[in-house]
Amino acid sequence: MTAIVIGGGLAGLIAAYRLKQHGVEVSVLEASKTVGGKIGTRKVGGEPFDIGANTVLESNSAIQKLIADLGLQSEMLFASPQANTRWIVKRGKLVALPTAPLAFLTTPLFSLGAKLRLLCEPFVPKTTREETIAEFATRRFGKEILDYAINPFLIGTYAAKPEDLSARSAFKALSEWESRYGSVIKGALTHAKATKQQPKSYSGKMFSFAGGFYTVIQKLSAALGASVERGAEVQDIQRENEAWRVFYIQQNEMKSRTATHLVFATPADVTASLIQPIDKTVADSLAKIPYSPVAQVFLGFTREEVEPPQGFGFLVPEKEERQILGAVYNSTIFPSRYQTVAFTVFLGGSRKPELVKYSDGTLIEVATAELQSILNIKARPVVESVAKWERAIPQYRVGHADILAKVAELEAKEKTLAFVGNWRSGISVPDTIAQAEEAAKRLLAANP
Repeated sequence: MTAIVIGGGLAGLIAAYRLKQHGVEVSVLEASKTVGGKIGTRKVGGEPFDIGANTVLESNSAIQKLIADLGLQSEMLFASPQANTRWIVKRGKLVALPTAPLAFLTTPLFSLGAKLRLLCEPFVPKTTREETIAEFATRRFGKEILDYAINPFLIGTYAAKPEDLSARSAFKALSEWESRYGSVIKGALTHAKATKQQPKSYSGKMFSFAGGFYTVIQKLSAALGASVERGAEVQDIQRENEAWRVFYIQQNEMKSRTATHLVFATPADVTASLIQPIDKTVADSLAKIPYSPVAQVFLGFTREEVEPPQGFGFLVPEKEERQILGAVYNSTIFPSRYQTVAFTVFLGGSRKPELVKYSDGTLIEVATAELQSILNIKARPVVESVAKWERAIPQYRVGHADILAKVAELEAKEKTLAFVGNWRSGISVPDTIAQAEEAAKRLLAANP
């Protein structure tokens, strides 16, 4: 068995790493000069600017096992308890997001009417129709919960509007709880009770590393060594007897490799273009998956001028009509990593996609002004940097499950192919890791 992994982001590197562990001769073809996809850590004025993943949740056994296998457990930095509170902007002020029943009853974030409406959720009839999250949340929880809880949550995860996402695909657990129990609240309580009784090998805590999550990328890259080819842009894929031949350009030279198995670990649109000769129907479906644009602006202020805020950060509901989506308090979450009071501000998304086209200087000015207004900061940042992507996060729209079903059908038919990426089974880092691990296992099991 031999394998070619197309794409050297997190999913591709993990799939290659697991295959190589089992003695598979593997090659990773990465089009850019660096691996890691959208995950990176950039030093700016001596401060670490985490691009992509600011924090990661140790939320499944796959991520726990990967960290252990890479020998990184002793280097994990867990988030400070000072970062436990999440804030929501309401009428220009920060209000703590309630995380317990009593806090929900007393919070000023929601009106009495909204609280009473939520208590009616167990009596709301369920539906079998595929809904957007806006439709699902309004029907089950009411408009105010949609506006000041669901809307900011989605802008902080998918950088998307609830009107644009499928409840069945992007709110999978909640949708399943409604289907199974007739109530999201009842399902959440049942799930929490069952989860509490199950032993776990992982902590469920937020963590990173002194060098950011890019430390994991570096370890994976080192473990794969010469198996990773950078600057290798795949042009074509052809069947050759019982193998696949992959043609790619590297340093202006056309090259090719053959392997018995292929792993596609590229964004949906790239994957679509590559598999057109293999399965046009699946390719056309993947090409329909849209992505939201995102800009990250890193700002560091001197500790003499700015007091470190308490909490993880804040999210901005669309009704607040602000220019930013939210901000993360980097130096509060991981105080040992920063000399400044550091923030990462997020802009763009499907809410204001045009902002990502702005110059870095303009984005810095917009982010600084908004941060100053919301947090009452008078100082100017002494550290500034920007990262932006016009295609940052895949959007799980209505019909997304049908696209994934077609991909699964192709894998069942062509057992030497595997598809991984955050467009498939969750956009989080732990979800991506688990998915890549499963893909490697499936290929190995099909080739005993």
